[in-house]
Amino acid sequence: MVITAFDRLAQPCIRFDSKDIIMWHEQECTCGRTFRMIKGGVVGRADDITKVKGVLLAPTAIEETVRGVPELGDEYEVTVTKKGDTDDISLKVELQTEAENLKEKVLAKLNDQLRLKTNLRYNISFHPYGSLPRYDVKAKRFKDLRKKH
Repeated sequence: MVITAFDRLAQPCIRFDSKDIIMWHEQECTCGRTFRMIKGGVVGRADDITKVKGVLLAPTAIEETVRGVPELGDEYEVTVTKKGDTDDISLKVELQTEAENLKEKVLAKLNDQLRLKTNLRYNISFHPYGSLPRYDVKAKRFKDLRKKH
């Protein structure tokens, strides 16, 4: 999202690149307003997006998918490493205690949903509920350990 102040007449037009990703609300307002509106606030941040295996990956897509599977806890960790010439993505998730006997079913469901949402394959490992670190709201659950050029 780029913000420009058009109401300034005596100063140059300055744009602020907030790096926020938004969605426009396509429907007209019932009050007759003609300005475009933002639907549901900020969707994500452009500076969070990273390229993995040639695909642009937003960590929020992983978060939405993991938190959308009821058999899993809310905590997770993603680690991207380089194995030879290929990027490798490891995903640690917490399995709810009552879902221990459904591991294979949950794994298949999570793999399918992640593949649909991100178009990537993950090395998924289950961990006991409560064993992964608890993070604050703005925490970095996504760790990119590849060497930067």
